[in-house]
Amino acid sequence: MMKVIMETLDRLEMMSPEAATMVYRTGMAESGYRALEQDGGPALGFFQVEPATIKDCWDNFIIYRKPLMAKFYELGFREDDMDFSVLTNLSLQVAFCRIKYRRDKLPIPNDIKDQADYWKRIYNSYLGKGTVRHFLKMNED
Repeated sequence: MMKVIMETLDRLEMMSPEAATMVYRTGMAESGYRALEQDGGPALGFFQVEPATIKDCWDNFIIYRKPLMAKFYELGFREDDMDFSVLTNLSLQVAFCRIKYRRDKLPIPNDIKDQADYWKRIYNSYLGKGTVRHFLKMNED
C-alpha cells in the first residue's frame, strides 16, 4: 500500500515522508485496509472518505487549482460519478485523504502521537467516533 501512496503523492506533487506516513496511518485507523465501504455509513474506500467530503474538496479546493484538477483527472476522477470513481480507485482514495490534510494550515506532524491528534482534529473531527487511542492502537508496530 505504501508504494501506491508514495506514487500517488508524487504525482500530486505533495509527497513528503510525513505525508506518506500520515496517509498510511489514516488508512490503518479508518479501515485497517480491510473495508472499502463503511459498515452502516456513507464513507468510501480504505480511507473512509465521505461523499460530502469528496464533493467539498472538489468544489472548494481542487477546482480552484487547475494543475491539481488535471492531476485528479489523470488519476481517473470523474465528476459525473464521484463516489464510484473514488470507491474503485486506490490512488483517488489516497489523493482525497491527502487533500483533506493539505487544506489545514498546519504542517503534518512527524511524531505518531502528534499524528494521532492531527488525525482526530482534521480527519475524524470532534464529531467522529474515532479516538486518538484507536489511531495509536491501529498503528502499533
